[in-house]
Amino acid sequence: MTSLTALGIENTNDIHKNIIDISKKRVLIIEDIGEMRLMLKSLMTSIGYSNIDVESSGQAAIKRVLEKHYDVVLSDFNLGGSIDGQQILETSRKNYSQDHSTIFIMITADTAYESVVSVLEYQPDSYLVKPFPPAAFFRRFERVKKQKKTFEGINSARKEKDFDKMEMLAKAVMGKFPNLSSQCLKIIGESLYARGRYKDAKSHYMLVIQKSKNLAWAHFGIAMCELKLGAVAAAINKLEHTIGLSRHFLSAYDLLADAQESQGNLVKAQAAMVSVLEVSPRSTERALRLAQISMKLEDWSSAEQAYSRIIRLTRGTGNEQVEYYYDYLKCLTNLMAKGTDNAKYADKFKRTLIRLRTFGKANPAAISNSFRIEIQQYLVREHTGEAIKSWTQWNRLIESGQASPLTEAQTHTLKKRLGLL
Repeated sequence: MTSLTALGIENTNDIHKNIIDISKKRVLIIEDIGEMRLMLKSLMTSIGYSNIDVESSGQAAIKRVLEKHYDVVLSDFNLGGSIDGQQILETSRKNYSQDHSTIFIMITADTAYESVVSVLEYQPDSYLVKPFPPAAFFRRFERVKKQKKTFEGINSARKEKDFDKMEMLAKAVMGKFPNLSSQCLKIIGESLYARGRYKDAKSHYMLVIQKSKNLAWAHFGIAMCELKLGAVAAAINKLEHTIGLSRHFLSAYDLLADAQESQGNLVKAQAAMVSVLEVSPRSTERALRLAQISMKLEDWSSAEQAYSRIIRLTRGTGNEQVEYYYDYLKCLTNLMAKGTDNAKYADKFKRTLIRLRTFGKANPAAISNSFRIEIQQYLVREHTGEAIKSWTQWNRLIESGQASPLTEAQTHTLKKRLGLL
């Protein structure tokens, strides 16, 4: 418990206004341990917050932050599922579901987080390492609130896309609070880039680097400008340098893959996605990118591993999709066509096919696609009899409306491949 006086509220009017303001604010607590959830909620309630949502899983929390705006998010780092606190922070910032006014505090028992937080691309406003006393929480929370107040005008200008005002205020804050110079310089670069002033933005970032040569975000800013100015090779060099400075700067890998792919260097684009998944292994979006690039390269082994990861991460969540299973089955079929480990891949195929038909049972197109790929893999393995049985079953489901129909041309082609013509 902390007193209102300790929070700098001195008179009755201030107290009344503060209570009204706080009562309107939304709080999200994300924590998989019940006792910790209760403690965090108690701490927030003790300083006047009452509109508090609580989630125990990363999957549910992601849905929350994408659907609602929160003024405060308190998230555990290790949530025990397929999504951790850093992914929630990254998702909310990348999708702008939580703007810069949102207070995001990471809470972790992982002391290793302290050694990497300063070089993360998406940094929380603060963090606490468990266990911590209530007094430490209150001190940290108030410090963040004061800093958010300092940037309030800048955040309002950012929402309104008033970039002139945004830059003017950032310069004013930098003059008054030299310790906040790095954040302000980053804001100015962001504003210049958003306005399409890529040469000016590049010059700005270069000046930043002259004073602080190891700021990964400034090197990344130059890379973004180089790409917009058509200097792809220079951008690639800068992105590689950014990653060298901070292997946790995830967007640098994404942009590096984009740049390499634009140059037709699919192998190097694939390598960039392999590297980023070593740093961010639970990212479905990046695993999907790796799978798609690998399929273009006809690197079926890498594609199969990537889709396996995607299925593992999304199964039973709102992100599960029939397309993932179908593409995974394509990879397995192509691996069997090579004639290696057919028994292993056939077993994976069977289990995945069952899941696809269970998950997509209300989707006639998904059911038809499942039979299409099943027949293809039987033919690849030269099991024509099994392929014909599958074709017969498929036709029964088409007649009953459970599977989508084929065109005459598709039917003719399939019958010809099955030797039925």
